[in-house]
Amino acid sequence: MQKEFWHEKWQSNQIGFNQPKPNQLLLQYFDTLNLKPSNRIFVPLCGQSIDMLWLVNQGYEVLGVELSPIACAAFFNEHSISVEVLQQNGFTLYKSKKISLICGDIFDLTRMMLGKVDAVYDKAALIALPDELRRRYASFLMSLITDQTPILLIAYTYDQNEMDGPPFSVDENELVALYGAHFNIRLLHHQTTKSIPQHLREKGLTAASEEVYYLHPNTFSG
Repeated sequence: MQKEFWHEKWQSNQIGFNQPKPNQLLLQYFDTLNLKPSNRIFVPLCGQSIDMLWLVNQGYEVLGVELSPIACAAFFNEHSISVEVLQQNGFTLYKSKKISLICGDIFDLTRMMLGKVDAVYDKAALIALPDELRRRYASFLMSLITDQTPILLIAYTYDQNEMDGPPFSVDENELVALYGAHFNIRLLHHQTTKSIPQHLREKGLTAASEEVYYLHPNTFSG
């Protein structure tokens, strides 16, 4: 999947995946991460997700990475947040007091550029990528964080014959293949989706389920 695909989505405002309210599964399961106030949360492929605002309102610092400058600018404009725009290491950095969005290709990031991360919230990154890119993404993410950094991940599963993603169907077996060498993977939630979003119904999807996973270090002893 090429960068142009996502640039076109934002330019044409085809962003049915963008939600007006914080994700209910985030609200329900975020405490599983057991974070401390002011901890730093990384949100890969963040778009203009309102989930980031919710995280900040809970007292956390948020760092997102997003390919589209339209999405980055729209996030701060829609929420009337003062922002400083800087050029840094080949990226455009949108920086406010509690939220920083790095605009550019995630695969150009380095651990030094990202800095310390206390947790990862992946709602729409892994499932936004086709199979070959998911493998690359998972491996690359592990190069950005330590194996002690927990991940809260929301996945979508369905019959891939009904619809070509994004979002793509990602099940627990795939998560184990991608992350099992580094994390224990615990399924927190599995539920059939009651209402398929219109933009996915139009693509042919008739049934799906949502899952929430907690990926925690293999050394975890709780």
